[in-house]
Amino acid sequence: MSYSIINNRQENNMLRFPLLKKKLKHKFVKNFFTLLSGSVLGQVIIFLTIPFLTRLFSEEVFGIYMLYSSTVFLSKIIVTLRYELAVILPKRDKDAINLFAFNIAIVFLLSLLLFLLIIIFHDNIVIALKIQKIAYFIYFVPLSAFFLGNITAFNYWNNRNDTFKNISIGLVSKSATMSVSQLLIGLSQFKTIGLVPGMIAGQFINLLVVIKLSIKRITKSIKHVSIKRMLYLASKYRDIPLFNTILNFTNTLSNELPVLLITRFFGLDAVGIYGLAAKVAKAPPGIIGQSISQVFFNEASKVYNAGGNLFELIKRTYKNLCLTSFVVFIPLFAISFFLDYIFGENWIDVGTYVRILLPWLFLGFLSGPVSSLIVILNKQRTILIYHILLLASRFTAIYLGYTLYNDILVSLMFFSAVGVFFNLLILIYFFRISKQSVHQKHKVYK
Repeated sequence: MSYSIINNRQENNMLRFPLLKKKLKHKFVKNFFTLLSGSVLGQVIIFLTIPFLTRLFSEEVFGIYMLYSSTVFLSKIIVTLRYELAVILPKRDKDAINLFAFNIAIVFLLSLLLFLLIIIFHDNIVIALKIQKIAYFIYFVPLSAFFLGNITAFNYWNNRNDTFKNISIGLVSKSATMSVSQLLIGLSQFKTIGLVPGMIAGQFINLLVVIKLSIKRITKSIKHVSIKRMLYLASKYRDIPLFNTILNFTNTLSNELPVLLITRFFGLDAVGIYGLAAKVAKAPPGIIGQSISQVFFNEASKVYNAGGNLFELIKRTYKNLCLTSFVVFIPLFAISFFLDYIFGENWIDVGTYVRILLPWLFLGFLSGPVSSLIVILNKQRTILIYHILLLASRFTAIYLGYTLYNDILVSLMFFSAVGVFFNLLILIYFFRISKQSVHQKHKVYK
């Protein structure tokens, strides 16, 4: 109790000084633009190659790529158990390095287990999910999950240490390697293997780069790592795997649900067109949102640990997101009418899909970057119910569009409408819990 009171007094006194506020704000902006520059450059490289790839590969090949990507994103959550989130939370660096080491170990063990399960149940999985056309690529899912799981762990370690430049360099290296590899495959006699190998190559190079850039700082802290301490801290932060794994798996499954269901209901060609539309629509807001998200998590953790005002940070972040959204979504809407000229005549429906998805993505752009409040304020149990309801609603939306109208456009309109409704709910909820955290601290101070 006394420790909390001291912390609150210190923070309240510190935040009265405008110079300190300005310094914190400047640091936030600097870190944001460091991440943003890497993300933008990485996405520019990818988008410069897409018009060539759409002319080298069919819609079905893009559909296979999207289905593989969705499977990997879901598998990554399973092999990490989301323990990378815990790396930022401890006050002491020697605790953070133990959580980082535990994360690396758990990713290796669970990726290996996933590979063994796929070997044993390969045929059953392919038949049950009706994914015969990517049957061969399923064996590579654990490898991609292993790469992504470790990349994420290193990114959160760099986030904690404010070395955001390392994250940016890793993003650019991944994009460049993936894009060049996919172009070379498309121009070669090995064109039939498609886009997936290029994705794996990009992930591998990304991991090598972040290891090289981070190894010096990790080596300095490695002396604090012990199995006993790792297990103690893993137990201390057990709410993260207990709730965040299910929470993030449910959330990711919700976001990837169109890929999985469109594949089943409308075929790989349709999911290839949807995948390209989603990539176009999600990329610009995703670049900015992800950069803000990582910096916000860093700053919000520090503010909360110091007894600061989370509500003010939320308001400032939302204000900046609202202003930024006009710069992002108005050009997106305008460009959507010309995408068939950019990608080729076989992709004429991409623009229509983009316009259907934009309302959902706009509200997701506002709510997504501050979602780390769930971890910081330990609201995993409450938010899990939200994501289960969201998943059920999204499934119902796509299924009704298929069964009642047999029309992918209707399914996507229902899907987007559900996203709008639930993002409005979560925006209100984030305001509420951040304000409650301030009131609770005031009560402790009194």
